[in-house]
Amino acid sequence: MISKSRRRVRLWSPTVQQAEFLRAVEATRRFLHDLPAAARQQYAGQWIAARDAEIIAAAPTRAELRKTLGDSDDPSILKLRLEKGVTIRWRCPS
Repeated sequence: MISKSRRRVRLWSPTVQQAEFLRAVEATRRFLHDLPAAARQQYAGQWIAARDAEIIAAAPTRAELRKTLGDSDDPSILKLRLEKGVTIRWRCPS
C-alpha cells in the first residue's frame, strides 16, 4: 500500500533586509544565469565565486575556493559549482 503524503507550500514574504539583499545580488545572479558558453567550458566542474557580475575566483573544490577567498563571509559573493556538460537554468518569478 502506498501512502500519500501532502506537503504544504507556503508563500515566502522576505523581510526588508532579505529583499534588499536579493536586489543587491540580482545583477550577479543574472550574469551567472546568462554565462557565455566559453566561460561555462572554461570553468566546467569547478566552483566559482562571483560578485558585481564578475567571476572573482575559481577552484576545483569548495574548500579550495574558500581558501582562495580568504575568511570572507561576504554575502554579496555568490558561490556555485558549474557542472560538466550541464547547463542549469532557473527562473525568478517576475
